[in-house]
Amino acid sequence: MATNATTSAPFASFFQLIQRTLWALRQFAPSRQAPEAIQRTQQERLRALLAQARAGSAFYREKFRHLPEDCTDLQAFPITTKAEMMAHFDAVVTDPAVTRAGVEGFMSDAANAGRLFLGKYAVAHTSGSQGQPALIVQNQQVLDLLYAFQLTRGQAAGAGSAVGRLVQTVRRLLRPTRVAVLSSAQGFFPSACVWQHLPRYLHWCMRFLFVPANDPRLLDKLNEFSPSVLTAMPSTLELLALNDEELHLPRLERLITCSEPLTAKTRERLRHAFGVPVLDNYACGECLFLSNGCPTAPGAHLNSDWAILEVVDAHNQPVPPGQPGHKVLLTNLANTVQPFIRYELGDGVTMATEPCGCGSRLPRLQTIRGRTEDVFWLHIAQGYRALLEYPFQHAFDPLREVREWQAVQVERNHLIIRLESIPGTVVDVEAARRRLEERLRTTGWPLAELHLTLEAVPNLTPDEPTTKFRHMVSHTGPPADLDTEHMDLQAESTGSPCAGE
Repeated sequence: MATNATTSAPFASFFQLIQRTLWALRQFAPSRQAPEAIQRTQQERLRALLAQARAGSAFYREKFRHLPEDCTDLQAFPITTKAEMMAHFDAVVTDPAVTRAGVEGFMSDAANAGRLFLGKYAVAHTSGSQGQPALIVQNQQVLDLLYAFQLTRGQAAGAGSAVGRLVQTVRRLLRPTRVAVLSSAQGFFPSACVWQHLPRYLHWCMRFLFVPANDPRLLDKLNEFSPSVLTAMPSTLELLALNDEELHLPRLERLITCSEPLTAKTRERLRHAFGVPVLDNYACGECLFLSNGCPTAPGAHLNSDWAILEVVDAHNQPVPPGQPGHKVLLTNLANTVQPFIRYELGDGVTMATEPCGCGSRLPRLQTIRGRTEDVFWLHIAQGYRALLEYPFQHAFDPLREVREWQAVQVERNHLIIRLESIPGTVVDVEAARRRLEERLRTTGWPLAELHLTLEAVPNLTPDEPTTKFRHMVSHTGPPADLDTEHMDLQAESTGSPCAGE
């Protein structure tokens, strides 16, 4: 009997892999369904999520106490903020084995990066936007959907034809897609979490190269691997484009960007340099699979069969497609262990008004404006260059003792960076400096031309006129002689942080 069980185990595992692969391939179909069909599926999943939240979460049970149990009118439900969720973390989660102390203790050991909390949950933390970082617990369904959507909906080839895209997806099983991921964030960031828990079936249809963006042999490794898909931040890809004569990527089919705004000008520069479509994924740590970049138009397609994104104004009233919203309210229909229901995010989104030419019938996010921060225009040998918040984010957010940071441009190339510590801890300013310099160096900034002053402060306060906290504050503003070619960074971006960097 034991021998038979042992012998059959590999076969059972094999059939499970087949089953999961077929499930993943089926996730393509909803992108071609009529909006009414997607809406019905969405409502069924919303009804199930609300029931699970009421049953398993003391926080939501109390929060929804005034509403009938059969109510599914989402706009009738109260909004949840990050500060509220973190203050009541243990009451929010539906698994009593998951506690804030347990998650924080698990993440305090860097050796746990890449491991599942309690053997079944992927955990991550995002940056604090107003002195309040978020702890995120992802169940397996969230991860499975992320990879399935990347496999099926995140394609460029055959985008104009449902049959063509399906054939392309099946072809992957015979000739695996080669994906190169140029990483920057490590540890327990959502963007790192994305790649640390790849399901076994994915290796049937994809081959991966993970390489730090600052690897001295980066060009050689890319040439040797010869990717068909290249995933990185826009700034990293722009640096690669400057070395296009040393890059030989004959198999390259598309670029996927995330973690930084992708402006229209940058998109065109990358498309021209690499000669392939540029897909800009928009997501957040609270919903890793939120959208997939569109291969033919700016923006990304919302995976609305598994997520609801309400675009609202400053007073939480709905904003129609074609008009920019002040913020969004997210409902993740897949995460049942830490439900996110009408969860407030500060991204300003504009939904498209016309059907998309790529063939997807999922709603398209036409533009995504991240949380409003100043742009630092610095003057270097090549002229003016914009410095955004992401190098600071990637440098400081992994430092557990840093509760919040703020960068102030006091002169054109002089930045003062203030670091607020978590009570009971001390910020290692020199370690923070080294991380920032490394991140800036990785993205091509000449450190000799920058004057960086780092200091630890007891607390950071919101901006007095707006009462909102700002990470980036410029006292100089854009230069008067700034080339109009670069003004798109000041006005509009068609990208936003991926996976809650």
